Amino acid sequence: MTTLSLKDIFSRVAGLTFTLYPLLSSLGSDVTLPETQFAQKLSDEGNHPAAAVEFRRLAITSTSTCTRASFHWAAAYEYGLANNTSLSEKMLDQAENDNPDITTEALLLRGKNAMTTRNWNEAAFYFQGLTQGTTQPVSRLASRSLAVTRLHQRNVSGARESLALSKDDEQEGFQAIDNYARGSDKNPRIGGLLGMIPGLGYAYSGEYQNAARSLILNSLFIFGMVDTADKNLWGPFAVISFFEVTWYSGSIYGGIDAAHRYNQDRLENCASEITKGGQITPDYSQLPILRLQYKF
Repeated sequence: MTTLSLKDIFSRVAGLTFTLYPLLSSLGSDVTLPETQFAQKLSDEGNHPAAAVEFRRLAITSTSTCTRASFHWAAAYEYGLANNTSLSEKMLDQAENDNPDITTEALLLRGKNAMTTRNWNEAAFYFQGLTQGTTQPVSRLASRSLAVTRLHQRNVSGARESLALSKDDEQEGFQAIDNYARGSDKNPRIGGLLGMIPGLGYAYSGEYQNAARSLILNSLFIFGMVDTADKNLWGPFAVISFFEVTWYSGSIYGGIDAAHRYNQDRLENCASEITKGGQITPDYSQLPILRLQYKF
């Protein structure tokens, strides 16, 4: 009969633990690394840069390439939420180097980053490759996102074709595109010209409160100029004239900006109808296994 020392017992228990853990992870168990809880807490609190740094630390200390890839992707996701797309892309490069099988997850995030930076050609490239040969949630999200990128490229027919690639019923999205196509943008030049009559440039784009404010303020300054000139109060006349020139030029430029805002709002409203809030979120409770949740 062999007698084991206390040291031998601890060594065998520890060895059994390290042997079973990768097996449990590969089976998709609910095993959660305690270290990931702190990173998840930072993310839940909205401290995305700190969460990204914590995930990077976990990636550096991981010995498994698949685990490193998951943590690098999580860091990329958090950097994206922090609007630091350059570091997000760097983390995605690391993730794909660690695990080439993470391509789909990486492309989804790269497409999202490209949309954030308004690089529509690059976004279209990423989403186009995900519309075919992927699972339904992926192709659905990719098709909707591709339609939005085409819309920003002023390619309405391309937006319809992209949405048709979805494996889901997209009638509401098609209706939104049709409504957008039937509408028309405002001409910024016309907005500026109409702005020469205080308030009219704003009214052209439907900003009636700004129109009323511009009309009232310009009228008051003009009244002040006339009144001080009649009374030979040239000092106050000069001061009021200076402010009136500022407000009057603001009316012209405001008419231009109002037209741009109208066009952008019309486009973004259509885009929102197409995506219906579709997005991906990682399930951090499953780490180091990378699992994505699709919300529509």
